[in-house]
Amino acid sequence: MMSYTIAGACHDIGHPGFSNVYLIEKKDDISVRYNDISVLENFHVATTFEILKVDKYNIFSNLTKE
Repeated sequence: MMSYTIAGACHDIGHPGFSNVYLIEKKDDISVRYNDISVLENFHVATTFEILKVDKYNIFSNLTKE
C-alpha cells in the first residue's frame, strides 16, 4: 500500500502542465535534457530523487537493504 502512496505523490511532481509531445515540439529544456524520451516520466522521477537526496525528506533513510 505504501508503494501506491509514494507513486501517487511522485506521479506528477513539478508537472509543467504540458504534454510530452508539446514539450518535444517546443524543444523545451526538459525535453532536451531527457533526449525526447519519456520526457515527463523522466522529469518526475528525477525530481523525486532530487527531493529524496535531502535528509529531512528522505522517507527511506531508516530502511535497511534487507
